[in-house]
Amino acid sequence: MAHSKEIQEQPKIVVGLDIGTTKIAAIIGFQNNEGKIDVLGYGKGDSTGVQHGLIFNINKTVDGINVAKNTAISRSNQDFESVYAGVAGRHIKSEEYKHVVMRRNGKEEVIRQDEIDQMVEDLENISVSPGEKIITVIPQRFVIDGIRETTDPVGELGERIVGYFQIVTGNDFEIKKIIRCINECDLIVNDIILEPVASSLSCLTHEEKQQGVVLVDIGGGTTDVIVYADGNPVFTKVIPIGGNVITKDIANVCQIPEDLAEKLKCNYGTCVIEKSNKNNFITIPQFHENAPKQISEPFLAEIIYSRVQMDVLNQIQKAITESGYEKKIRAGVVLTGGGSSLRHLKELCQYTLQRSTRIGIPDIGYVNSIPAELKQPMFATSLGLLKHGIQKSKQIIEEEDTKKKGEKEKKRKGEKEKGRKEENRSESYIRPQKKLPNKKNIWDSIKGFLDDLTEKTS
Repeated sequence: MAHSKEIQEQPKIVVGLDIGTTKIAAIIGFQNNEGKIDVLGYGKGDSTGVQHGLIFNINKTVDGINVAKNTAISRSNQDFESVYAGVAGRHIKSEEYKHVVMRRNGKEEVIRQDEIDQMVEDLENISVSPGEKIITVIPQRFVIDGIRETTDPVGELGERIVGYFQIVTGNDFEIKKIIRCINECDLIVNDIILEPVASSLSCLTHEEKQQGVVLVDIGGGTTDVIVYADGNPVFTKVIPIGGNVITKDIANVCQIPEDLAEKLKCNYGTCVIEKSNKNNFITIPQFHENAPKQISEPFLAEIIYSRVQMDVLNQIQKAITESGYEKKIRAGVVLTGGGSSLRHLKELCQYTLQRSTRIGIPDIGYVNSIPAELKQPMFATSLGLLKHGIQKSKQIIEEEDTKKKGEKEKKRKGEKEKGRKEENRSESYIRPQKKLPNKKNIWDSIKGFLDDLTEKTS
């Protein structure tokens, strides 16, 4: 295989699995020696058991996962046992929490990263509503000693840290259904993260995150919004409307099946009425011996525009306002997901939101040679899950190495201390003693003295 050299050098294979409303995708990859992510293989299955991001049919979802899994294995010649998966859907909720920490030596010792990590861990273990499960805790901002506000407090001095966090929760039953479906495909779930977070990994640049940006992932069942400011995700929201609703609108108005409505949307649809061809009429075949009928492109555009403007773009603007970071979004909006391929959506978004807008292609941090089919917005989440998995597995290895080094250092210090004690003990045993007189020499001296005395008296 062309990748055999890289595999030998970087044997850690990771799989991202995206269970979406319109498709199920599995992507196998690894990080090469240059730090770029390469794709070994991928597979795609139909998602007939999911609606609005929620699994409603276990068997159909399992079938879709197995198709994606087996196709990916066949293309890559790489088997796998575990995956990194995403979660989305209208059950996702978020709420802001405040966490206060008092530091004893805040004026002398700088704030450490492990202190911030502990604050996050504290919130990960709080009680939530029955039936809810914490998916992620997103640090938003910190206020130090009531004076300075920052998104990165590490390295600063301060006695009182007030942290503001966004806690994202989901329905525990829905999350367990994701895990169950994956387990029934003989796979282990390494981690589950929020899908817009995954999409941002593949579509957003470091500069955009620093400047402040809104990522909008338009899927088949939902539209996920995530706001970044000063490099960090600070707000997320799920809008329960996706591209499938537009398809249903066309099907209902034109009285045609949904698969035909989807083709009309993709081939002739636009969300800007003025951009449609008023001279073009689309012939729609009818069933039950009814004569075919025609609709104009502007008429189709009106159906699409109405739904996109009212239920997608207006809701995105509402979410941006709700985030409280409206003035910090200087890099504009990035549209991704399968729904972003709708013609002229970028232009309508830019006009409605009054912000620069681009289409997010998942190409941040990947080799240029990944399959062309994957370089599309509809694979932003699955490629992002692959990237998250690689980062997570690398982090785990680094933490294990750090732990081993710590234990080794502790053992070394222990042995050194033990050696020092033994050395001190040895020294006490061989300490020079005061020299004692020789018994033989004493007796000789006495005998000599007595002999001299005898000679004198005689």
